[in-house]
This record gives sequence, structure tokens and C-alpha cells, in this order.
Amino acid sequence: MNGLGPTIGNPHPGYGLRVRLDSKAKDLAAADFWCPCGHAEDAVGHAEVEALVIRYGRHRRDACPNPEIRAAAARQYAALQHSMSKRKRK
Repeated sequence: MNGLGPTIGNPHPGYGLRVRLDSKAKDLAAADFWCPCGHAEDAVGHAEVEALVIRYGRHRRDACPNPEIRAAAARQYAALQHSMSKRKRK
């Protein structure tokens, strides 16, 4: 962790991904994630936050040592792929 997180969701941040985008200051973005396996990261800035969200999904799906987390992430990813591949009706 770089020193920012897990501040989003305090006083008890818990597990998961948290993203904060400031609607008034368009250039301000912050995110952090904390996995039950102990892996945690945080980021500040739009590009870094976007990369963190992608790393979070990949960690859960591919790299997490917890098989329940990997299975849940695989189901979510499959549902996302299915919803994106569905043909839009008029």
C-alpha cells in the first residue's frame, strides 16, 4: 500500500474494492482494495484507479490463493462476458 488506504469506508473498511470519484474536482480519484487473502493496494488519480480496478479483478480471478474467491470472481467474469456479448434488441 502507498499510504492512502484503506481509508475509504472507515472506521471499519472491510474487504473489497472501494472507488471514490469527486464530482466537483474532476481530476480527483482514489481507490483501494483489500482481499481476504491479505493482498491490499491503493491508488490516486484516474489512470491509476482504472489500472487498480483491473488488477483487482485479475487478482480475484487468477491470483488469489482462496478458492472460494477465485470461483466467485470467475462466475462474475463469466456473467460480465455474457452480458457484453448479448445482442442488443431494438
